[in-house]
Amino acid sequence: MTENALQLAARYYRALPIDRPGYEQVTLSLPVDKTALVGMHCWNIGCPDGPPVDINYCVGMGWLQSTQEAGRIMAEVIRPAMDAARAIGMPVCHVETDWMDHQYPHIESRRSGESGSVHPHQQEMLERAHGIDYMERSPLAQMRRAEIVSPVGDEPLFFYSDVLDDYLRSRGVDTLIYMGFAADMCLLGAEGGARPMLARGYRCVVIRDATVGVETPASFPQPPHLRVDLGLRLHLRAIPTGHRSDER
Repeated sequence: MTENALQLAARYYRALPIDRPGYEQVTLSLPVDKTALVGMHCWNIGCPDGPPVDINYCVGMGWLQSTQEAGRIMAEVIRPAMDAARAIGMPVCHVETDWMDHQYPHIESRRSGESGSVHPHQQEMLERAHGIDYMERSPLAQMRRAEIVSPVGDEPLFFYSDVLDDYLRSRGVDTLIYMGFAADMCLLGAEGGARPMLARGYRCVVIRDATVGVETPASFPQPPHLRVDLGLRLHLRAIPTGHRSDER
């Protein structure tokens, strides 16, 4: 191990041979200057600095249990991981949705200010799922990034995959360590998430303790191994602390 490399215990799902698939344990040697820590959609709904949960809307992390768990994770896992990365000079990047572009007017947004027409069937489904006028009246309208995991100094915040890609390539970064929400939704498929960045050639890793899925009250009490399987290529099993990672 060199001074500027992290040695991290990880696992990935091995598909071959197809009659004996399973998880494999590996140790990743990650040069600090080629690795970035990414905080994804760390919203402040239900946080001390954010709008309270409104039981008439299913937004953000959805139900109260996942919202509370996300708040705990941001305080107990994501913020310490960010601080550890900062201490060793690893880039820390922040990704948010352009829904909140009015909260960050200094960041270029491609979202049109005009509300597009929605088919009545789709509108009915959206309101049934999230609540009536949820984009204007729910906590989504006031949310922003949770203060505890907001950018420090000149750390960048991104709305779009291609802008994040340009930033990372200009610095020679090829590996992304993800934290944030939600494991079964935005962390995978949103702008700046794992799928768009995998398609651009990045190695994507997620800290298992730094995310949670959108769980219903019925599914949340289930043991973790019965919940959502992320499907990413690699899964970190601990927070980077100093230059190493301890198995849990």
